[in-house]
Amino acid sequence: MKRFYPPVSSKLPQSSLSSLIVTPVEENLNQLVEQPQSSKKQRQGIDLDSLKTDPKERLPIRDFHPNESDEIRREYLRRGPCQPRYHKFPQRDFSGLKRRFNPKWFKGYHNWLEYSVIEDAAYCLYCYLFQDEGIHQGRGDVFSSLGFKSWHKKNRLDMHGSSSIHNQTSIEVVRLLLNQGLAFRGHREDESSLNKDNFLEILSWYAERCDKIRDLVLKKAPKNDQLTSHKIQKDIIIACKIETVKAIMDNLNGDLFALLVDESCDVSRKEQLAIIMRYVNRCGSVVEHFIGIVHVNNTTALCLKKAIVDYLAQHSLSLSYVRGQCYNGASNMQGDLRGLKTLIQ
Repeated sequence: MKRFYPPVSSKLPQSSLSSLIVTPVEENLNQLVEQPQSSKKQRQGIDLDSLKTDPKERLPIRDFHPNESDEIRREYLRRGPCQPRYHKFPQRDFSGLKRRFNPKWFKGYHNWLEYSVIEDAAYCLYCYLFQDEGIHQGRGDVFSSLGFKSWHKKNRLDMHGSSSIHNQTSIEVVRLLLNQGLAFRGHREDESSLNKDNFLEILSWYAERCDKIRDLVLKKAPKNDQLTSHKIQKDIIIACKIETVKAIMDNLNGDLFALLVDESCDVSRKEQLAIIMRYVNRCGSVVEHFIGIVHVNNTTALCLKKAIVDYLAQHSLSLSYVRGQCYNGASNMQGDLRGLKTLIQ
């Protein structure tokens, strides 16, 4: 009873007792009346036209009501990054050298790079919209709130563009599937599917075992920036292919090589040509590397030669560097008169 009725002196008059008796209901009501307004963000109508354009003037996304933040993100994505291309950019002194923001950078990083006229600093639109306030990956806080001003270190922009965790995660999953020669897509990839394609299943497995990844991929990522669609997968595959072939060509270093070529039909019955290079690397070892598949209209020797010449030209190579050839026994390949081997010799 003492929890509800505080002890009182027996000497007090009866009229004073009633003023000291406080019921639990009354106590709760008093607390509600005296309690200050909730610290939670109150939802107030947002005028999208009044949203600031300059990155320095914007309020942090976390300061808006959760139900309004998605609407604000969509509006800023619709507008695109703030890129005042014709602004007269001021110069800064870096160890006696004058440097300033280069508007040509907008072309190289057109999707995310922003510039604040007020602060004379660069920002990342995606970091401002989607970066978790408790996570600062690398220099993410610089590009989202502080502003990047080191104009003499342009390589930091390249580093930032490829530093996103969910971007790196998707690339790692693609590399795993490519190395193992596994299919990417499945028959059913919707939410109700118990066994999605290899890409999504491995990505989910990866996220379950890493807290940082789990907080930024799949359902935790914005629906328009999940990097899991089949088009994105193909783009990453092509990027991996370009970087791999570039590394092979750098290792070849313009030296002589031999060609190993074979043609066959793919599952769609289209003729394609597989090209492999054999050469001696810088360590003196003989290596063989698959460098690409070329689709051809037909399998005549002239058509195959043209495909090989065009592909080598893309990498600044020509048939004059070829010192050996290896084909199958088909007449269009090994023919003494009009075979591919004869045409290349």
